[in-house]
Amino acid sequence: MHEFSTAQTIIETIIKVAEKHNAKCITEVNLEIGALTLLNIEQLTFSLKVLSEKTIVEGAKFKINYTPVKLKCLKCGYETIVKAEELNYEWPELIFQFKCLKCGSKEVEAVEGKSCIIKDIKIKV
Repeated sequence: MHEFSTAQTIIETIIKVAEKHNAKCITEVNLEIGALTLLNIEQLTFSLKVLSEKTIVEGAKFKINYTPVKLKCLKCGYETIVKAEELNYEWPELIFQFKCLKCGSKEVEAVEGKSCIIKDIKIKV
């Protein structure tokens, strides 16, 4: 369950940023999670809430924007979006399923959907 370790890193980062800005509490955290992270949003949200207990993050609202995978064909340059519901393969078999919808090449690169980003943090000072 990599959701828990990811949540731990997120909470640690939020606390460091908050302390740097003399925050008394965190009210909201906006995250961007790419589909290729294969993070389960429900498990991640649960882990964030558990790990934020008894910290300045406790009670914060976590808003998560789940971003799809954007593929670019390295042969013809065609770009396409792969929707989250199409990602029903297990890792590592998942990476072998991607192909260009225009020319059929399997030489594709994921240009979006790989990140886990803290977009912003709302604090009270």
